Parts: sequence; C-alpha cells; structure tokens
Amino acid sequence: MADRRERLNSEKLLKRYAAGERNFSGIIFSSSTLDGEDLRSIDLSEADLIRVDLSGTNLSNADLSGARLLCANLTAANLEGANLSGADLSGADCIGTNFRDANLNETILSGTDFTAADLCGVEMDDAIVIAADFRAAQNFSSPGQGSLVCKTFWADGDFFKGPDWYE
Repeated sequence: MADRRERLNSEKLLKRYAAGERNFSGIIFSSSTLDGEDLRSIDLSEADLIRVDLSGTNLSNADLSGARLLCANLTAANLEGANLSGADLSGADCIGTNFRDANLNETILSGTDFTAADLCGVEMDDAIVIAADFRAAQNFSSPGQGSLVCKTFWADGDFFKGPDWYE
C-alpha cells in the first residue's frame, strides 16, 4: 500500500510555518536541512525527519512524539519543553542540545550522542538506550524507570555494559 503522507521540502514547510501553520503531523521530510530556523511550538508528531539537519534550530515546545529522527543532526538545537515521547532518535547527533524539561519517555536512543547536552528535568521512562553517549551531559544521572540500557557511556565517562532494566 502506498504511503499517502504529505512530502515537504524546507522551502514549503518554512513558507507555511511563516503563514501561521503549525500542524505538520505525519509529514515526510528526509535528507534536507532546517538548520538554525525558529520552529517553536511546531507539531511534527509521527513525522519522518530522517537525516534532516536541525542543528541550531529552535524546536522549543515542539511536538515530536512518535517522530523518526534517524541520523538527524540536532547539534545545539533548542528542544526545551519538547515532547519526544515515542520518538526514534537512533544515530542522532544531540551534541550540546538543550533538552531542558523535554519528554523522552518511550524513546529509542540507539547510538544517540548526547555529549554535553543539557538534560535538566528530562523525563526518560521506558526508553531503550543502546550504545548511547552521555559523556559530559549536564544534569543527567540515568534513564528513568522501565528503561533498557546497554553499552552506554554515562555523563561521568563510566561505561555501562548491561543489559539491564532500570526500576
């Protein structure tokens, strides 16, 4: 069955966002760039954002629940207060990213790089954390309850082989 979700490029998305539209739920937006844009409060829930460059982008209070951010570049992005519950951030670069008060419950964090990210107030229950890197992450101690963790570097540089469930 053909995928009937809307496909957008950066030019079309930015034009519609500037006109006041915020709901881009379920869009397909791959291999493109939105680096440095101000997209606060945008709804990108269930969107495909595979290999998208979102470095330096303001996504504060955005809805990215269920989004696929595979190999996305979120370096130095602002995701403060964003909802990423159920999102897949496998292979994403989140170096120096602001995740303050973000919801990362039920996320897939396989090979995700959180080096020097700010994780103050982050909710991370029931997450899958495999081969992630939290070295030098700020305000982070461990994932929340129900999370599966394996082969992960903690903020203090310690390596956790696992696998283990956090309760």
